[in-house]
Amino acid sequence: MNITWIGQSGYILNDGKTEICIDPYLSDIVNKVAGRARMVECPISPKDLNSDIIICTHNHLDHLDPDAIIEMYLETKVFYAPFDCMEHLEKLGVKNKIALNEGEKAIVGEFEIEAVFADHAVPAIGLIIRHDGKTLYFSGDTYYNEKLEELINIDCMFICINGKLGNMNVEEAARLTNIIRPKVGIPNHYGMFASNTEDPHTFLSQIDCGFEMKFNQTYNVEKMIGGMYNE
Repeated sequence: MNITWIGQSGYILNDGKTEICIDPYLSDIVNKVAGRARMVECPISPKDLNSDIIICTHNHLDHLDPDAIIEMYLETKVFYAPFDCMEHLEKLGVKNKIALNEGEKAIVGEFEIEAVFADHAVPAIGLIIRHDGKTLYFSGDTYYNEKLEELINIDCMFICINGKLGNMNVEEAARLTNIIRPKVGIPNHYGMFASNTEDPHTFLSQIDCGFEMKFNQTYNVEKMIGGMYNE
């Protein structure tokens, strides 16, 4: 399985048969609405996104991106999102949509997707994704909450570090990572907006399992877990 970080909390997972995209922010709508310009170019045009399913973890513009969604070829895509997102997706013309709320699971190809607890400013979920014996946790947007400490047996942990607008800060992210003790801890939700970013090395310096994914670079998950990219 390969994984690509496309900015913020966005990722593309592909096992050669099925492609999943999480929280794709592929426009500049936050700049239009709030005057916060992108710091990096869009890694892919929404029209060229070939993912079979799109998961939006909550109804904020950098996770459910209306300008990007209306440019996608919607006939072949299935959207998963919490119930709070359903009306917005309907207005955008998304017909193939399935509610995915905390505690619910979905099987897509050889991927098992589970919505887990998140504590955010709006209704939100985190994700556990299992594939070929590997378990990946994506925090999405969330404050630090002791309930998150209950996560176990995580191979790769993808965690927000920006400390603003409803998210845990970098020290809290490092503390949670050290409690959960994944094989690999990967920071995200930085480097997109100048007013809402963080230095990933501050996070990496506080844990012993850290790895910095480069923007729009594809990695093999098994090699990442095995530390082959750290050599």
